[in-house]
Order: sequence, then C-alpha cells, then structure tokens
Amino acid sequence: TQNLTGLSIAVVNDQGLTWTQGFGWADRAANIPASSDTVYRVGSVSKLFTVAAALQFAERGQLDLDAPIKHVLPEFRIGERFGENLITPRQLMTHHAGLPRDLLRGMWSQSPESGFESVLDFLAGSEPAYPPGEIWSYSNLGLSVLGAAIERLAGVPFADHMQRALIKPLGMESASFSGPLPSSRPISKAYARGKEAFEPGLRDIAAGGINASVRDISRWLM
Repeated sequence: TQNLTGLSIAVVNDQGLTWTQGFGWADRAANIPASSDTVYRVGSVSKLFTVAAALQFAERGQLDLDAPIKHVLPEFRIGERFGENLITPRQLMTHHAGLPRDLLRGMWSQSPESGFESVLDFLAGSEPAYPPGEIWSYSNLGLSVLGAAIERLAGVPFADHMQRALIKPLGMESASFSGPLPSSRPISKAYARGKEAFEPGLRDIAAGGINASVRDISRWLM
C-alpha cells in the first residue's frame, strides 16, 4: 500500500545482529533484488556520526563543547540580532543554536558543491532565527557548521576524516560520506510511488550525506 519498491531490514539485539533480509528491488529494471548489503542514502542518521566525530575531538581536549565554535572556526559569523555570536558546539549538536533550518539554494543538485564555504557565506549574511541556547529548532545548517569545525580540526576533508575516524574502525565496509551518490557500490536506485526517480546529490553531507547498508548501520548500533 506504500508503493515501496525495495526494503532492507536488520534487527539488532544488544551486540548481535539477529536477523537481516532484503525485500523487493534495489534496481527493478536490472532485476537486482534488495538485500542486506544494498546501500541506501541514509539521510539524517548522518547527524549522529557527525556528532560522534565532534565528541572524539572533545574527548581529546581539542574541542570545548561549551566555548564558542568560532574558537576553532573563526570564519563562522552570523548577525548579532540577539547579541554577540557565542554559539557553541553543544548547541549545534542539539539543535539549540538558533540557526536557520536550511539553505535551499544549492542544497540538492546534480553536482553539489564540496566543502562548507557556501553555508558559512550564507550564514555570515543572515540573522539567527532564535536566541542561541533557548529554543529547540531543527537545523541542517547547524550540523554543517559542526562539520566545518571537524574538517578544520582534522586537517583533511570532512568525508575522509569520517572514513578514517569512524566508518573504518567500526567495520562499516560499504559505508561512505559523499555529496554525489557513489557509483561503485551496490546502491539502490531511487523510486517515488513505485517509479524510478532521479536522486540528486547533497551539499550538506555532515547533516545527511552518509550512504550505508543495514549491515553497516547495525555495526553502528552495536
């Protein structure tokens, strides 16, 4: 009744993968069934990985969760509608930074911009939507700012750091962060109401750019 073309499921109990199976199609036209190893764009679950990477830097004493994020990312600026910009990593992680939700221009495209510059430039000419620290308001841009700080602390591109710091150590063999969808893995085609659809690339990879199978996500859960 939901017009789903394909579906993959994994059940995790404590530290064990108890059952996993695919149903339907990863690519119906090519007769490729969905399986436990089919890679999907997982979306906002990506935020948990970005937060975990930031917490690794906090654990090593390289990131103070309650100090202004501009201490590690000096180019982060936003209007001072509510006073001086003192937005912290903790506020970014918990959607309490008061930032706008999205920058829709360029968010989805066939060839998304790499890096975080366009988001930082947009915020520099914007105002906070709410006073930082007071109101919960979902913000993909907040996670992009956190991703930019991670990239700065790591000294390598965000996606490369995530691969090295989390994905490989956890044994998530088919997972990756990317703007454009990967072409070399068994990634599911996109479908809408049972018909194949075009899925564009994503600019804001720190907020939603992980690609993974249910086996990969099971390793994360465990």
